[in-house]
Amino acid sequence: VRQVRNQPWLAAALAGSPGDPGPVYRLKVKSGYLRRRLTDRQIDVLHHHLTRTDYDHPGSGVLIAPYGGRVTAVAPGATANPHRDAALMLLYVSEWERAADDERHIGFLRELYRDVYAGSGGVPVPNALTGGAFINYADTDLGDPAWNRSGTSWQQLYFGGNHARLRQAKSRWDPRHVFRHAMSVGPETGGGR
Repeated sequence: VRQVRNQPWLAAALAGSPGDPGPVYRLKVKSGYLRRRLTDRQIDVLHHHLTRTDYDHPGSGVLIAPYGGRVTAVAPGATANPHRDAALMLLYVSEWERAADDERHIGFLRELYRDVYAGSGGVPVPNALTGGAFINYADTDLGDPAWNRSGTSWQQLYFGGNHARLRQAKSRWDPRHVFRHAMSVGPETGGGR
């Protein structure tokens, strides 16, 4: 039996009903591309953090997605996403319900990420092993020197050599920077990023 019902977008997005939208989750995500497999040190770091006895939240973890195949057939400069030579993409995630728990869960994820990429300043700097981050998992920590000690800008981590071209497109289509968020590409002039 198939049931169809209309409901407000937000209620549907939260997987609830119009009268009860269900729990609203708080979320922190981070990402990292790998050009080769995780190193033994990185595997040890992941194991350590994911089996800690002082943090056992089931809503936190790491998802590993394969890359390659047809993704590599597209040139790095053909789209905004330059990460065409990645073998894997890692999604680091934590979700929880109470604002009072923000520091605990965000802190866990920050420590895990920093330790996995300790050899490159706490972030996946493009090099022979790592290949930057995925903009669809926007992470303001990449622009914060407390968490990104690499000297590589968040723009380089997300867009590689495509950032200048993206700023040109932004200048043409949204010169007043109306459509923006904390990690959005800004126009070439006028205070953009």
